[in-house]
Amino acid sequence: MALSSHRWHTIAESQFPWERDALDYLRERLPDQEPFRAWSNFEFIAEDGSIYEVDLVVLTAAGFLLIEIKSHPGTVEGDVHTWIWKDGGRELVTDNPIILANQKARKLASLLKRQAALNRTRAPFLEAVVFCSAPGIRIKLAGPAALNVYERDRGTEAATAQGIISRLTAAPDTTRGGRVDGSTAKAIARAMEQAGIRPSNRSRRVGDYELGSLLFQGPAYQDYEGSHVALKGVKRRVRLYPIPLGAV
Repeated sequence: MALSSHRWHTIAESQFPWERDALDYLRERLPDQEPFRAWSNFEFIAEDGSIYEVDLVVLTAAGFLLIEIKSHPGTVEGDVHTWIWKDGGRELVTDNPIILANQKARKLASLLKRQAALNRTRAPFLEAVVFCSAPGIRIKLAGPAALNVYERDRGTEAATAQGIISRLTAAPDTTRGGRVDGSTAKAIARAMEQAGIRPSNRSRRVGDYELGSLLFQGPAYQDYEGSHVALKGVKRRVRLYPIPLGAV
């Protein structure tokens, strides 16, 4: 097990220890064989000019997955719109991360399909999933809110959600286009290169503000969390209006 460097492509090293730990957990447990491939910590510019950061994309015999990593410890509960993370007396309310992950997957899939490498190859469906990577996390999501949410594989009754490795190494789902073979994997790898993926730029600045997490994706804009570079603790919502690729 463990994907070798010619199958696991680290586009940029993560600056977060919890994210590095989650990526190491995945890499060490994936088989080093065709058609497995992975790309971690990259960003891409979609056809409409919007910019997205991706934690991980994995190609397996069972399909093609964009993985959003979340590593808050404790308990997570909520619905299809909002998640509540609880750890001791602390509580954090966030949007359901699958919403943004689905947007990223759609944009990346559309970009890849336009690449020459996939002119004669049918790319598998790119599915978005969330990996709650904190060891021992208790996932109390139910119904639609729990769809495509995974944790570390436990193999015991203590598990509160599906194991991510079990999902990545599952048998092919014929309803999603069948098994991915070596030739498909090579075509997708070339398409990723042609699409111009690049290291994530986590220090992008607009004026006096350093941009952080993408907060919201509108029909023609993106809202980022902005932190003032000189005034500690000053944060603003910064809105960017992307320019479509090829626009004059």
